[in-house]
Amino acid sequence: MPRPKRQKTSDTAMSESSSSHPWADLPSQLSGAIEKANKAAQDDGQLSAFIHTDAIVESSTFGIKGAGSDNAVLTTVSPNGKVSIRTGTTADAEFTLSALPEQWQEFFKQTPVMPYQSYW
Repeated sequence: MPRPKRQKTSDTAMSESSSSHPWADLPSQLSGAIEKANKAAQDDGQLSAFIHTDAIVESSTFGIKGAGSDNAVLTTVSPNGKVSIRTGTTADAEFTLSALPEQWQEFFKQTPVMPYQSYW
C-alpha cells in the first residue's frame, strides 16, 4: 500500500501566521534577560564543570529563534571555558533551534506547563 504524501511546510509558511506575534522576534522579548543570563552563566558551577574540558577545541555558537525570523539569541561556548550570550542573526550560528512564537511564549513562562519545559 503506498504511503500517503506529506504536506510540505516551510519556515516562510509558518511565519505568515505568526510574524505579528510578539514572540516572533525572540531577541526583543529576551533583551532584558541577556545580561542576567551572561552573569548566571559565569556563576553556574554545573555549566562551568561541563564547559571546562579539553574536548572543546574551538568556539561554537548556537542560536534560538522564532520561526519566520532571522533574529536569534546566540550562545557561544569557547575553549577557554567561557560562555557568551548575545543577540544576532542565524547566519552567526552553526545551528539554530527554531520554534513557533507561540511555543517560545509558553516555554519562557515563569512556570511552563507540559510539554513546554524543554526542547529535545
